[in-house]
Amino acid sequence: MPVKPSKPQLFIVATPIGNLGDISPRVKQALDDCDFILAEDTRVSIKLLNHLGLKKRMISCHDYNERSRLQLLANAYLEGKSIALVSDAGTPLISDPGYQIVQEAMKVGMQVTPIPGPSAFVLALVASGLPCDRFIFEGFLPEKTTLLKSRLELLASETRTLVFYVSPHKLHKTLTYLYEILGERKVCLGRELTKLHEEFLRKSLGELLKDLKDAKIIGECVLVVAGSENNEHCHESSELEVTEEINALLARGLGVKDISIACAKRFGWKRSKAYELALTCLKEKEEP
Repeated sequence: MPVKPSKPQLFIVATPIGNLGDISPRVKQALDDCDFILAEDTRVSIKLLNHLGLKKRMISCHDYNERSRLQLLANAYLEGKSIALVSDAGTPLISDPGYQIVQEAMKVGMQVTPIPGPSAFVLALVASGLPCDRFIFEGFLPEKTTLLKSRLELLASETRTLVFYVSPHKLHKTLTYLYEILGERKVCLGRELTKLHEEFLRKSLGELLKDLKDAKIIGECVLVVAGSENNEHCHESSELEVTEEINALLARGLGVKDISIACAKRFGWKRSKAYELALTCLKEKEEP
């Protein structure tokens, strides 16, 4: 029998991403033990509670009201109450709200207890057939095309495996720019993970883009993309070449730090040297 903690807890509860068979005994216990639940969408979480036969007070906590919920943590601590934090599916905080809640819980003195469970990007990564020892999880790419392209340009020379969340209606656009900026790479598209129609498409970017051109994609997607194989062969480019690239990235609104990282990787420069040149270019740009 587990020992009851000496102070109120914030349970960070990972919930199924589709298959209710993934609910662990600890998930049920945490939801049963808490005094109330902070849920991304109470209409979604009530289905989980009904499945478990639990009745709990739920309070919505999403991107637009998370800050206004912070006072609940201090009140709960003073009243000796414990809280469960859940998102619609998967692990809270992973491309979902909850970061401010966890920070506030630690600030007021609550015990923070993560309850493990599914996370879509981890499942797609391990089933992709691509290297998993070193990877970068990027979550959702920016909405605006200019920012999306800039982000991919920063990642173009990254040698670690890249993992993205993609909405189905943005899949073709995302694949197009991945192919345009990163070039041909091995890729795995995972969709409907843990559900009846779970699917993994393991192809090259070009092949996947062609195959899905007219396809109607349903369900949230995870894209796993092979890292660059060219980083070892980077040569130190001329200052003129790097300056032209820096000015182009400045025009797109990127900051000096991001520009220096991108140029160091792309042109084989030391980051400090690229940073100094980027600062110089920025000052020249701001001069009347």
